[in-house]
Amino acid sequence: MKIRVLHVIDHLGYGGAPFVVKNIAERIDAGRIETFVCALRTNPEALPIKTTLINLGYPKYNPFVFFAIAGLCREHKIDIVHAHLQKSIISCLLASFFCDARIIVHEHGPIFRGGTGLIFRLLLRVLVSRATLAIANSQAAKTALVRRAGFDEGSIRIVSNFIDLAQLDRRLYDRNKAREALGIAGDSIVVGFVGRLDPCKGADLLVNAAAILCKDDNRYRFVIVGEGAQRRRLQELTVRLGLREKIVFTGLCRNTAEVMIAFDVAVVPSRREAFGIAAVEMMLMRIPVIASAVGGLVEVVRHGETGILLDELSPNAIAYAVDKLARDGSLRESLADKAEEFSRKFDGREQLKQLTEIYEEYARRRANPIQ
Repeated sequence: MKIRVLHVIDHLGYGGAPFVVKNIAERIDAGRIETFVCALRTNPEALPIKTTLINLGYPKYNPFVFFAIAGLCREHKIDIVHAHLQKSIISCLLASFFCDARIIVHEHGPIFRGGTGLIFRLLLRVLVSRATLAIANSQAAKTALVRRAGFDEGSIRIVSNFIDLAQLDRRLYDRNKAREALGIAGDSIVVGFVGRLDPCKGADLLVNAAAILCKDDNRYRFVIVGEGAQRRRLQELTVRLGLREKIVFTGLCRNTAEVMIAFDVAVVPSRREAFGIAAVEMMLMRIPVIASAVGGLVEVVRHGETGILLDELSPNAIAYAVDKLARDGSLRESLADKAEEFSRKFDGREQLKQLTEIYEEYARRRANPIQ
């Protein structure tokens, strides 16, 4: 009999955690696992996912959503609830008082946040005993769950994020056409950023680094791919720095590979990062990556081998690293070779095997609680 798994996530807008849910739901062995995906609230730009979708349509803050989750568990005879992102995690842990499904908490990054992250960590500490297991996407995330939320090390498994190798095959895309679509000349040095436009992702640091780089070399162009609350502020900063003709904001891209193919160098200047999926995607596409030395990024970007880690997170440090890479073709080629090879370990095969084994183990324990 198939194991029934309900993934619960705050929303299915384009972003790291929703893509993880999509990859799991669509690629896990459907002969062994029956997958349901529940979004707590509606998103107008929701990711399409080929599985049973349930959209609760709740407002952003609803203290009673856990009743609905418990009801879904009873209605669909759910064995395992796999919770993603902070509101869903807390709601699912509360739902465990009203249903007998096992609750798996999946940490994607909220544990590192300030602000609402403080409330999340407090609630997580209070409810930690309701979690059957926690999944961390990096060693950094595992350490944070232990230190900040009170999880026992033995109750955490590390399952890294994974990517779609086929969609990120650079041979599918045309570099010149991508640059033409962006309005960028073929001989430009293109520096790219992919991510949510939020202060934690550090796009503002790249914009300030752009001002430094453009003073000395007019060939530099910058492409910022993504959407978020910081976009307007970043565009205003671009204008103030006189970079309107140097920086392109693409907004949301459904297939970021179509834009990433235009990059010569990529920058991941995150102030905090649990994993760094954008870095892995660009590494697979043979784009040399410069990244901040925070969180899970240091586990995927190995300094001098698969990319460059910044000594300090500042516009000056970013500008120096970009210029060094732009001027050293042999270094770019060496980093690209090793990064492409390293990134292939995130193809999903091992990660899906790990998840299937976790689901089967805890479904057995649920059926035979004496074990």
